[in-house]
Amino acid sequence: NKDHYKMSSSILPNASLEASAPTDTSSSNGTDSETRTDDGATNKIRRVDSSSAFVLQDTLKETFHPVPLPVPSGPVQKQLERVGARMSRGIQKKIQRKNTCFDWGAMLLPMLSWLRTYDFRNTLFGDIVAGLTVGIMVIPQSMSYAKLASLPVEYGLYSAFMPVFAYAFFGSSRQLAVGPVALVSLMLSTSLSHFVDPNENEAAYVTLAIQISMMVGFTYIILGALRLGFITIFLSHAVISGFTSGAAIIIGMSQIKYILGVPVKGSKQLHYLIGNIIIVINQFDWKIFLMGSFFIFLLLLMKHVGKTYAKFSFLRALGPLAVTAFGIIATVVFDLDEKGIPVIGDIPSGIPEISINKWSGIGAGLVSFVDLIPTVLSISIVGFMESIAIAKQLAVKHQYELDSSQELLGLGMANLAGAMFSSYPVTGSFSRTAVNNETGAKSGISALITASLVGMVLLFLTPLFTRMPTSVLGAIVISGVLGLVDLQEGKFLYKVHKLDFLVWIVSFSGTMFAGVETGLVIAVGLSLLLVLYESAYPHLPMIGRLPGTNVYRNIKQYPNATTYDGLVMCRIDAPIYFANTQNIREKLNKYELVSERDAIEAMKEKNDEGEDNQDNPISFDMLNTLTNFTKVYFIVIDMSPVSHIDTSGVHLLEEMNRDYKKRGLQMCLCNPNHYVMEKLFSSGLTDKIGTDYIYCNTHDAVKDCLKEIENKNSGKSPGSATTDEEDPIELELGSESGTLKQRTPGSDNDDHV
Repeated sequence: NKDHYKMSSSILPNASLEASAPTDTSSSNGTDSETRTDDGATNKIRRVDSSSAFVLQDTLKETFHPVPLPVPSGPVQKQLERVGARMSRGIQKKIQRKNTCFDWGAMLLPMLSWLRTYDFRNTLFGDIVAGLTVGIMVIPQSMSYAKLASLPVEYGLYSAFMPVFAYAFFGSSRQLAVGPVALVSLMLSTSLSHFVDPNENEAAYVTLAIQISMMVGFTYIILGALRLGFITIFLSHAVISGFTSGAAIIIGMSQIKYILGVPVKGSKQLHYLIGNIIIVINQFDWKIFLMGSFFIFLLLLMKHVGKTYAKFSFLRALGPLAVTAFGIIATVVFDLDEKGIPVIGDIPSGIPEISINKWSGIGAGLVSFVDLIPTVLSISIVGFMESIAIAKQLAVKHQYELDSSQELLGLGMANLAGAMFSSYPVTGSFSRTAVNNETGAKSGISALITASLVGMVLLFLTPLFTRMPTSVLGAIVISGVLGLVDLQEGKFLYKVHKLDFLVWIVSFSGTMFAGVETGLVIAVGLSLLLVLYESAYPHLPMIGRLPGTNVYRNIKQYPNATTYDGLVMCRIDAPIYFANTQNIREKLNKYELVSERDAIEAMKEKNDEGEDNQDNPISFDMLNTLTNFTKVYFIVIDMSPVSHIDTSGVHLLEEMNRDYKKRGLQMCLCNPNHYVMEKLFSSGLTDKIGTDYIYCNTHDAVKDCLKEIENKNSGKSPGSATTDEEDPIELELGSESGTLKQRTPGSDNDDHV
């Protein structure tokens, strides 16, 4: 807003705009004091949940600089002004010019937008290093996640090959590492295992996994084409954290069988999973346990060292490969596979075969299309939620725009391309994306390098992995999901916001004990309930005048704010529509009763003080004659925060105005915006309320209302109102006249004028 901010006319490289503090101008220009003061903006924030706190924290880190840049003067300033003028003309030309074929192509193929300005000399080496590092990391990880999805290990490599190529061309994030992830792998396994046993009918199970990938791809593309990338905003930070933590525990427990060496029957519910482990614990193999525990310890140690010491950051990415190499070497040297240590076995070599023929006959004749829809939707929501969270964070860090809807198209093309080449559903990985960013990735070229490395492994190096112990796969998965269990977040939410903590607990427990899909439904349901609750129960505070100012604020937040007998002042801090009209009506009626009760109690207290002092006590007979001073005459509603009103809201105001008129009350509306005013005018409500009772700001409304109250109490006609020199807010009146009283909650004298 140009009235709020003063910007330097000079244009400085990398300079941030400095804003001068907004000042209160309500008394001079008649605008609404609630929106013109610096504290007014924060006063209208009803609450800040944990999600908003994280957004504010990240925004402050990226936006504000501790030292403002100096503004040059003299010849330097003139030179910069000329440069700024040329830049401004260039920007105008870009705005006015029509989109070229290249621009339209970049919208469909985001790779063209960054490839056009790609700096090969300065960024290519970093992309190559990042691509090789992530490739080394994803090879053992993808095989582990395929095992988690109850698929042969080669399908993990397939999922880290063609989908990565596709996302490099169609994805909008330049650092996101797409491929198989633990959460999606678990959801696929728990869902499809209800229809097909992967051990008895592996071919049908693989077909279903490929079909799910195809359906997820089309789902993403449809959502992206409809510009529905905003859907994830309905999932709060507490919901996501609770769901992810619960799912991570389920994933870790499902891999215990590879560490203990026991054949545990899988389950998506934690208590059943623990029971199944206890049943077969007598088959515990100490040799496998020692090997698996050592691998987990080694992975966690390398990850910790890589995070703690910057010069050893490469250890974080090399952990899975180092453990894989160690396991293979130990197996070959000591013939561990012949001594009871289970290994992976043969892995087919070569690029994955084309699997479009498996798209026909959805359900492979074993399950209907409708039965697969919940699995497709749950994987789509979780996959996009996981991907967009890290992608947006990195886009802000590297200062480029990320379109959520384009990201849906990119993930859709990745899954669709994967389904053409024997892949199961993929999405962005937290761990691999973090490594990709830390090792210098600046563009999608790093993804192309990663996919190329995986392709080389598929062509030439798969025989090396045939003697890899299965405990290595379990250790990689367990070490990977331990970082997703965020119990510290639960402690933080409990300390900061109890409602968010309750949401976190419900989401966390529901995912662990009811299953991942049910937990996701609970999480989404909780998020929607929170949105509906905040919408149906808007903040509607009583307001009072801050002493010595023309500013009106929440009397709970500012206990010394002044209120007046015969006057109810409140503010509606939300749009008025069908969902919250009932709550608004109830609160306005409540405030009317509260105002009358407070006035009566104040007079009784005055009478008690008079009896104690024996100084002109007020009798109850006199109290009954002073009902005019406890009656409410005006309801002043500050509507400056009301951005929208529907027909239900209009009917609400019309009904309340009719009820007030019958009881001798007058409704006053303050500073409705142009959209709301149009609705009030077109409905005829402005004439029913009276145009004289629609004000530009709250202070003007209060002054006029107090003048009318004074005239009524003193017996004057409306035409003989107090002059401007006798402002009823500033006028000192004797206590015996009783014509006007102001109450200041918390003050020593509750009846001072």
